[in-house]
Amino acid sequence: MKKFTRLAVLTAFTFLLCFQMNGWGQLLVEEFDYTAGTLLTANGWTAHSSANSQAITVNNGGLTFPGYLSSGIGNAALVDNTGEDVNKGFSAVSSGAVYVGFLVNVTTNSAGYFFNLGGSTIGTTFRGKVFTDASNHFGVSVGSNTGTFASSTFTTGTTYLLVLKYEVVSGSTNDKVSLFIFDSSIPASEPVSPSVGPLTDAAQSDITPGTVALRQYSATQNFLIDGIRVGTSWSAIAGASAPSWTSGYPKAENTTPSGFTAKVSISAAGTSYYVILPNGASAPTSAQVKAGQDATGTAVASGMAGTIACAAASTEYTSAVSG
Repeated sequence: MKKFTRLAVLTAFTFLLCFQMNGWGQLLVEEFDYTAGTLLTANGWTAHSSANSQAITVNNGGLTFPGYLSSGIGNAALVDNTGEDVNKGFSAVSSGAVYVGFLVNVTTNSAGYFFNLGGSTIGTTFRGKVFTDASNHFGVSVGSNTGTFASSTFTTGTTYLLVLKYEVVSGSTNDKVSLFIFDSSIPASEPVSPSVGPLTDAAQSDITPGTVALRQYSATQNFLIDGIRVGTSWSAIAGASAPSWTSGYPKAENTTPSGFTAKVSISAAGTSYYVILPNGASAPTSAQVKAGQDATGTAVASGMAGTIACAAASTEYTSAVSG
């Protein structure tokens, strides 16, 4: 009688999800998650005008807005006097567009511009100025102290989401500025027409955007500003949160000595990446999995890495793995 010894091949496999946000392009997220009452200049911001005069402080409580990624996190900036103006930097953008989303709640209005962009070093050249006027309209200018205003009015005490878009255009004095105003939700895709703009102003020099700034200009103004998000795409402002695995996934079934069926399901459309490693191998990072590498950064053997497209949320997708 021949004796056969069954060879049990144990394959330890690692599935890590890397959700692709095409054009995510995130440059800055500021949710004012600091101790209430402290100065913004003690929390990563820099004063560029009237330093320490009526300094901007962290409000006790933040702002919320349905569907916005930076809603209800931390506190807010209290911009409520004439005096100190502050800025915070991000990686400067020399081509394409910069999108800046932020929440604003006006308790007491006072006409003027309260938010703007600056260059990588802010200096005194302010662009993309965001205004309110005396009759409760939001507006914007390329760099002038006179704004162009939306037709709709805002209500004091109500939180709005504003998205400032600054487009770097080849040439001189021709960059474009637009303003989008939302009172209930933000669309997943950039609207065809902004609330104001796009505006150009040949009298205003161009900048390489690299800072956001808060401005205090009136003893009667009382604004809360929160959830500042800066990116190079609309999805950097409006993108959904990364998905999670559906309960019970990922998993392997139908195992044979030379393969198995990989099964995945996630909470939003995306792409699952996997690598197959020897039992006992160290787990790679998600970036290494996406690149088809092991924990040392070495590419795995042919056929030992792959992707599974997940076209719909909470739906099982499979891939036959062999070799």
